[in-house]
Amino acid sequence: MARRLADPYLAAIRALNRVGVQYVIVGMAGINYYAQRPSEAFATMDYDLFVNPTLPNVRKAAGQLGRLGFSRGTTEGALQTGALRELVRNRRMLVATAPDGPMVELLLAVSGYTFAAMARDAVTVTIRGTPVKVGRLTKLLRSKQLAGRPKDRQLLARYRSLLETAE
Repeated sequence: MARRLADPYLAAIRALNRVGVQYVIVGMAGINYYAQRPSEAFATMDYDLFVNPTLPNVRKAAGQLGRLGFSRGTTEGALQTGALRELVRNRRMLVATAPDGPMVELLLAVSGYTFAAMARDAVTVTIRGTPVKVGRLTKLLRSKQLAGRPKDRQLLARYRSLLETAE
């Protein structure tokens, strides 16, 4: 009998849903939900969640990830006691890493969109009985375009190629 492997990202989403964290999956993780074929999916080293950047919401998200065993920090290192307020005020990212490597990034800002604008028309997909909120593909791609990083430009060129091939 085939054994189902645990999905740390789905476990994180379940935990966030349980306490009502407001989030939308963005970045490559979000774009991958739109893949029709395996060749359209992209490998990524993290799972980006755009969370409503209010202190209570970020506190709930960080707490749930901590209960799942994720260590929490910033791009500078471990999360210091009392640092969440400053992270929220400055819209800085919170990084949560599981002991075996999977990483969840809690983004408090994304290129081109407020949380309300991204969440307004997010779609909900159900994965193994769990509702998952994912940003609209057009917004996810536009955000990548606005970010303008070299890796985003490469993604957009590849994605355009896949879209042209699919037509």
